[in-house]
Amino acid sequence: MTLPTPILNEPIVFLGATVLSFNSSLGFGSQQESTLSLDLIEDCEANQNFGPRVGANTIGQPVYFTTRIASESTFFDFGGILNNWTVTQNSSGKVYNVKISDPRSLLENCVVIVDSYLGPPIQTKNYFNIYSYYEGNVLNQDCTVFGTSFTSERGMPYQKIIDGLKLMNPTIYSPTNYEFTINFTSFPTGLPEYYRVPGPSISILQLISDVCDVLGLDFFITMNNENVISINTVTLNQQPTSFNYIINAFNGSATDLSYGQEIRNDKTRSLIFGEQQHYLTYVDKFDFFFGEDELNGNPIVPYARDNCVGFWIAKRVHTLNCSLNMPFASNGPYTISEMDIRAAMSSYELWKDRAFNSSTPGTLNAAIREMHPQGVANLDNSLNTLANAATALDASLSAADSVNNPKSRDIYVNKYNITEDLKKIHAFVQNLGDTYYGKQYIANINQTICYNRSTDGQNYSQLIFSDIPTNAGGWVDEGTRVLGLTDPALTFFRQEDNRIGAFAEFNIDGIGTSPDEGSNIGIQNPTISDLVE
Repeated sequence: MTLPTPILNEPIVFLGATVLSFNSSLGFGSQQESTLSLDLIEDCEANQNFGPRVGANTIGQPVYFTTRIASESTFFDFGGILNNWTVTQNSSGKVYNVKISDPRSLLENCVVIVDSYLGPPIQTKNYFNIYSYYEGNVLNQDCTVFGTSFTSERGMPYQKIIDGLKLMNPTIYSPTNYEFTINFTSFPTGLPEYYRVPGPSISILQLISDVCDVLGLDFFITMNNENVISINTVTLNQQPTSFNYIINAFNGSATDLSYGQEIRNDKTRSLIFGEQQHYLTYVDKFDFFFGEDELNGNPIVPYARDNCVGFWIAKRVHTLNCSLNMPFASNGPYTISEMDIRAAMSSYELWKDRAFNSSTPGTLNAAIREMHPQGVANLDNSLNTLANAATALDASLSAADSVNNPKSRDIYVNKYNITEDLKKIHAFVQNLGDTYYGKQYIANINQTICYNRSTDGQNYSQLIFSDIPTNAGGWVDEGTRVLGLTDPALTFFRQEDNRIGAFAEFNIDGIGTSPDEGSNIGIQNPTISDLVE
């Protein structure tokens, strides 16, 4: 858009000099900036001095140009950054050319953190950590703020970001350290709640561009005389308002022979994120772990111990029951002893003999005996009897009748079903040993972990946690003691990337009390789900 010099009764003065002419272009989107170019002269009779020449104005300074004078109702305003100026000198005298651009480059250099990093600083020059603003006190063990940003693996809701920026009311700075503020109420609205901005970081300019793309808008950036930056949008579904009423009010001329100063405002700020922080924590007690309860998700750990059969656990059998030909009367939970698990790991026959022994405790064993009250010896005899009866019946029939006789088929099926059910129950108990027994443990860690429901608003939403315990280990400074060990002994537990893996220390009664006395046995990398993060 070119705006010629108007015929006015009063001169327009800008930067300490009289305006000969000016023209402007309106830039849309994130790539095209709006600009204003002016030609000015110093009026000697009015004792004028061009501001940038005498140091009254500097490159990078926010400036505001207006044609609002008392005698005219038509006006034009432009706020922006003094980008460069040149002077042209010829026989007609000196003409100063000034270029001003909108402040979008400042928005490109403003970084907003929307997830992943809770640490300080929350706010510094052109850096705003919205995620930490909402939830940073989690680091101070304040669980009341956990989840208040509504951040998930898909990012933070757009409106939550804007609300946070409004509350923070940040000041942004130009490369020459001038201060600006942003009118966040001018940002686009109307996005659904589930629209999220992925992290970990995004510039304010990119945020505006992405949102306008989603809403079918284009935008341009303006600044008022109080250095407040605003976002102006136009819909792409209708024609914009005509600018003819501004253009027709002005006219102008051209110049040559130029020299002066120019500012470069290149993108200079970037963030590099590393791996999630790992830290070691110690526990002084951990227990056997046998998975999670099928109904409530609680960890299954021993609830009692016995000198004869070891520990006891309570386990539900929903999945097992669905596969049985003759299901249990209920899904439990049924009590299973350590000895039951060890017997099943040894052999099917040993486990079966133990389960059918009337003196063997445990409600799972009792349920098996209730299903087959004849006992293991009678059960084997019954199975053999069924097999013999089927064989005898087959022998008395022709080949065709043997295949099609339902009585013979039912005898074989009954024998097969009983044997198959017992083997499935044995495999269920054996799997507890093969998967968990002596391989997985659980412990209460000595620190606060915040939790909340995921933010999708559904009843089936999962729990989310501020820390995720893992047995992956962590890094420690050289010379740091871990469970009483230092290098070179600690090197045995180091991973390829120099992390200290999870390991446990067991004190054996009567042998000693310290590593130096040989009283500890190190077990490398047990699956201790809550031991180390």
